[in-house]
Amino acid sequence: AFVMSSFIDDPLLPQRQVKKMWGDTSDMTLWRHRQRGILPDPIKINGRNYWRRSVAEQALARAMSDSEGVNHA
Repeated sequence: AFVMSSFIDDPLLPQRQVKKMWGDTSDMTLWRHRQRGILPDPIKINGRNYWRRSVAEQALARAMSDSEGVNHA
């Protein structure tokens, strides 16, 4: 039962949803984030990219907190 509930509580998000979550970013920007280690590699299913919601949210939170100390002038 635990395994099933963890999948329900933490669904796989397709790349289009992750892009929206990250501020309507492009495929290329997500790729760059992966190359820089900001976003972990996706789970591939039938050639499509998916991330667990918790993984995408944690990566976004880390990216946002890392950029808070940067001067965006």
